[in-house]
Amino acid sequence: MKRKLFNLGIFVSVLIIPYLFLLPGTLTACTAFTLKRDNQVFLAKNLDWKINKGIIIINKKGVSKTAYCKDKKKLSWISRYGSVTFNQFGKEFPLGGMNEEGLVIEELNSWGDTPKKENKYNVNEFQWTQFCLDNFANVRELLESTDSIVIVPLFINLHYLISDSYGNTAIIEFYNGKSYKYHGDNIPYPILSNNHYENSLKYLGEFRGFGGNLEIKPDNTSNERFVKVASMLRKQEQSQINTETSFKILDYVSQEDTQWSIVYDISNRSIHYKTSNNSTIKSIELMALDFTCKTPPSFIEINNNEKVINAKSFKKLEPGDNRKLLNVVYNSYKSFSLEEIEKPEFLRLAEYGNSVKCK
Repeated sequence: MKRKLFNLGIFVSVLIIPYLFLLPGTLTACTAFTLKRDNQVFLAKNLDWKINKGIIIINKKGVSKTAYCKDKKKLSWISRYGSVTFNQFGKEFPLGGMNEEGLVIEELNSWGDTPKKENKYNVNEFQWTQFCLDNFANVRELLESTDSIVIVPLFINLHYLISDSYGNTAIIEFYNGKSYKYHGDNIPYPILSNNHYENSLKYLGEFRGFGGNLEIKPDNTSNERFVKVASMLRKQEQSQINTETSFKILDYVSQEDTQWSIVYDISNRSIHYKTSNNSTIKSIELMALDFTCKTPPSFIEINNNEKVINAKSFKKLEPGDNRKLLNVVYNSYKSFSLEEIEKPEFLRLAEYGNSVKCK
């Protein structure tokens, strides 16, 4: 059938399929992927959107927490693991990070209706990341223990790419009022952009080398970035993988508004990153950090001038530091007209983060 309708088939593939898979068009762009071979595991992500401000936080273990939500039935826990996270909406609401056991979670914008609360515990889209880093050492534990929790977004629906020190990877999404979890053989390409994973895989199948006839395009739309990364991962199948390789792939799919490029070297418990303000790659060794409550939570501005980041580079996170971050981000949020939200509601995130203490 495809051979008889060859010209029409190509026309449909070029014009209709991208249109279907790129809705809605207002999504912010981000790209993440996992690169693994033998005992080496990396997870890498580009944060692509308007706001550059952020801090890197050393989160402590042994901290008592209760979910930030309006429900009377609230999830409570004590953090089992310390973590290093990249935060733009204040302490306890990270965009992504790695815990001391090597579990890494990164979020990307998605779309669709999240599941209804029913009688489950609920957390927001950012605190879910911190909850998982606090409580789970690997992907298996996370997948087995999160069915009783539903995400109720504060701002936007997200989906998540997750990897651990064993090389296991999972993708978790929420749309059509359901949860979708992919892991093991269900993830032929450990990549995530801003479309639903199933749709991205279908689109990938239209391209040469992946089952179709289309050539890779120079565009940087969500699914085009998915295809580009898939092609790069295939090229690396017989090559050495390392931090440099991961950054090269991130550079290949970078945007004009790429703010942060982060590579998690999971096997070696280290994080490497660069920003739009400073292209020098900086590194953080988790093994050199104190995650106990003997020292207070600490942070460093992501846009810092440190040549080498170590434990001494971080300073105590005071309540005023957290409020300052939220104020700056809120002003940027409003200036870019990204979302309508009242300032008092936004700043309550800072007050919550400031209230969380060691047990």
